[in-house]
Amino acid sequence: MSKKIKNRLNDLFSMDIKKMPAEGQIDSLPKTLWPFMWHFMRQIKGTLLAITLFEMGLGLILSGMFWYVGWLVDTGSYTIAMLVLGAALVILKMKSEAILDGIYHLKYTPYFGNLIRRQLFNYTTKQSLSFFQNDFAGRISNKIIQSAPSLRDAVKSTLGAVWFAATFTVSNIWLMASHSLLLAIPMFIWLIVYIATLVYFVPKVKSRATSHSEDMSQLTGQVVDSLTNALPAKYFAREGYEDERVVKLLEKHSYSFRRLTGQIFTMQMVIAVWNTLMIFATAGVGLWLYNQDTSAGMGVLAMALPMSFQAMFQSNWIMFEVSGIFEKLGAVQEGIETLSKELAIQDVPKAKKLKVSSENATISFDKVAFHYGATTGKKVLEGFMLDIPAGQKVGLVGRSGAGKTTITSLLVRAHEVESGKVTINGQDIAKVTQRSLRQNITMVTQDSYLFHRSVWDNISYGKPDATQAEVEAAARAANAHDFILGLEDNKGRKGYKAHVGERGVKLSGGQKQRISIARAILKDAPILILDEATSALDSESENAIQTALEGTMQGKTVIAIAHRLSTLRQMDRIIVMDQGRIIEDGTHASLVRRKDGHYASLWHMQSGGFLPPEAAE
Repeated sequence: MSKKIKNRLNDLFSMDIKKMPAEGQIDSLPKTLWPFMWHFMRQIKGTLLAITLFEMGLGLILSGMFWYVGWLVDTGSYTIAMLVLGAALVILKMKSEAILDGIYHLKYTPYFGNLIRRQLFNYTTKQSLSFFQNDFAGRISNKIIQSAPSLRDAVKSTLGAVWFAATFTVSNIWLMASHSLLLAIPMFIWLIVYIATLVYFVPKVKSRATSHSEDMSQLTGQVVDSLTNALPAKYFAREGYEDERVVKLLEKHSYSFRRLTGQIFTMQMVIAVWNTLMIFATAGVGLWLYNQDTSAGMGVLAMALPMSFQAMFQSNWIMFEVSGIFEKLGAVQEGIETLSKELAIQDVPKAKKLKVSSENATISFDKVAFHYGATTGKKVLEGFMLDIPAGQKVGLVGRSGAGKTTITSLLVRAHEVESGKVTINGQDIAKVTQRSLRQNITMVTQDSYLFHRSVWDNISYGKPDATQAEVEAAARAANAHDFILGLEDNKGRKGYKAHVGERGVKLSGGQKQRISIARAILKDAPILILDEATSALDSESENAIQTALEGTMQGKTVIAIAHRLSTLRQMDRIIVMDQGRIIEDGTHASLVRRKDGHYASLWHMQSGGFLPPEAAE
């Protein structure tokens, strides 16, 4: 086979899972089942149409083969032409099945589920910070992973089983009726009763499948949460407690699973009775016709009985397929409730890229109002005003709930302001793309967020095209290079190639923070936010990194939050906040000299530069 033909076949039996819908992106997902499914199905309409036509063709061919056997028995004509017709039907069936299996196994099944996963993941990553704070990461992941194959298999079963069986059964009834209306009556009645049985039982199966899927998601989320926090579980000797939590969810999962399978078992028993009655009724009518009407020869029985047996065999298959369809639809429906939530923060139509540099990175909060949660009566910020000139280094100080972290969260649009606006270089950040906004802001938080990847991947995350020299220079500036060279993971990877474990679990708190700071140094954005960036470091490392940060902060607009006030002495300006208001604003020297000043009081209360517990945020 030539390379050209191979490429054509590969293109024919493949699917681009990177492609997005016609509009090029996903800003919302349907909230109800069928529109949600159609959102993805319409992207592969050609493939689904081909499957539908081939399944219908197979149903007609199979009915034709039974008709052919009956005709052969009835006529007794075993001529070459008759045998060729039979061979043609067999070959046509084999060819159709081969093509259909090729579509299923080489294109539909391997790609469609992952196309759905890709788009669900893409949409989920756009959700706001609160979306991830209010749910288990493991539960969200399970929804993405499981909803896709559930949708894929539900569509496949509908076309590959239900549509095929419907075509086969209807054509059987028509062929029987063409011989005698009486012969078709048993299967016709059976079809109506069969459908009525499914209509009665399937919604119950769907309801219990949805409940079972939710229990499964909760179980998955709990297992992931317990294993992710294995360290505190061991340190507090709470492994037994975690085990009990999982056992309770396992018992709940077993109960809902039993209710689901029990409903399916009952439906199976009822359908078995209808199948038996249909077989006996068809055989009885066929024999009666054979004895009463000489025009209805043995060929009628040779056609009708195999059709009835095939319908019986398929009824069990279809029952399980239909039950499976609604079980899968239950999983999809349950996934929709989590994954289809509206994006709390979206780019406005035709949003522009933020244009800013170190020379003009001015920040302004103009009459900003904000509070967390719609039911919270008291706002964190109300009419808040703050102007930070480009290149100024500002320290934020205040007790818990003062609004310091809220200011930085609003600046990176982790939340949207309720009124007023935030501007950078005179540009309203609500009207620029979130991507361009965050590309121009580097944020180092108290918690170190590291990926279970190599040290190199974690540091270069801020600048993917960084050179070896740039990565190492950033690591040296963060006082991390020396300890990085001594790292080795369980697969023998060393230095910058060593993997750091989930959330950097293989590193100490100080080591994780130094890698985070190296990542921030490498990104080199015009705006730098430090939220307790050195709190996890020992004094020696902190002094080294403070020196490095002094160089990094040069020429940048800096907002630093710190409980250790000594780390803010180098700031150009210190802002003291209380209950969402600025109560003091000035340099460290000027604020310390204020008699009865809030900052001066905090400074004198500290021992070694730390806020007392009631003053810490």
